[in-house]
Amino acid sequence: MASIDIDHVTEFFTRICGISSAAGYTDLISRAVVRIINSLTVTELSPGQAVCCEYAAACEAAYEYALEEASHERPVMSETGRVMKRSAEAVTVEMADKLRKHAFGQLAGIIKAGGFVFEAMEG
Repeated sequence: MASIDIDHVTEFFTRICGISSAAGYTDLISRAVVRIINSLTVTELSPGQAVCCEYAAACEAAYEYALEEASHERPVMSETGRVMKRSAEAVTVEMADKLRKHAFGQLAGIIKAGGFVFEAMEG
């Protein structure tokens, strides 16, 4: 029986987010893993299912990461030298959501349809 490996989830998370370290984001990763585990409808995972669950958990954590990044403003210097504040691109959140939905689509049949998972099962 395979299980969800938090280290694999962390590796996927850092790759998806384009960051070198997940330090400071262990809460996002842990919550995402718990969500996946609580949504499972099977008691045992094949190795392939475990990898899909790990990737889906990383995508869920990356989506929350994108939301956090978009929720605060950063100083940005224009071409004229003017410093303004602006938030992260909304398209980042949109793309993170699409990636998350795609990853959860791979879990059809082994997770409950409800809440955030239900969104992934659309169309």
